[in-house]
Amino acid sequence: MKILMKRLFLAMTIAFSAIQIADAQMLALKTNALGYTAFAPNLGAELVTGNKTSFSLSAMGAIHSFGMDMMAFGAMPEFRYWFHGRPMTREFIGLSLLGATYKLKTTDQGYRKIYKGNVGAFGLTFGYVWVLGQKQRWNMELHGGLGMYRYNQQARYGEEMNEIEWTDLRFKEKGWVILPYNVGLSFSFILPTEKIARNF
Repeated sequence: MKILMKRLFLAMTIAFSAIQIADAQMLALKTNALGYTAFAPNLGAELVTGNKTSFSLSAMGAIHSFGMDMMAFGAMPEFRYWFHGRPMTREFIGLSLLGATYKLKTTDQGYRKIYKGNVGAFGLTFGYVWVLGQKQRWNMELHGGLGMYRYNQQARYGEEMNEIEWTDLRFKEKGWVILPYNVGLSFSFILPTEKIARNF
C-alpha cells in the first residue's frame, strides 16, 4: 500500500510541476468515480494549454479489486481538443496513452497461480462535461472510447515460485487486443490558479 501511494504522489507531483509550463491558465484536479467501484483509487490533473486544448495526467492503483488478490498501477497522459471553444466545457475528443503493470494471484485446482504482466495502450476518448454550480468550479464528465492494447503476461504455480527468478514457466503470452478504453464518470474541481501562480 505504501508503494502504491508513493507512486500516485510522484505522478501528481509531476503534474503540478507543469503549472508553470501552462502559464497557470487553468488547472483542475479530477477523479474517476467508477474506479472506486472496482477498488481502484485514482487522481488526475488537467491543464489548459490553448483556447481549445488541454493536457491531463492521471494515475491509478488497485489492491484486491473485485475481491481478487491483486496489485496494479497505471498512468495515463491525454491530450484533448474541445469543440465548444472553451476547454473543460461540453464536447471533447481525447488522444491518450496508457501504461500499467499488475500482479494477480488465483487458485487453480488447489494450486496457487501467479500472473504477472504489463499493459500498454493507446486510444481515442469521446466525452461531455457539465459545469456544476454557480461558481463554475465543479465539473461532471462522462467519457469513454476504444483502445488498442498490447499485453505481455507470464504465469506459473505459486508453489514453484522463486522470488528472484521466474523459473518453470507454465506459459508466457503477448499480443494485441481492441477493448473499451478510458470509460468513466469523473468529477473535477477547478483550482484558483491565479493565487497558485503568485506563490511561484
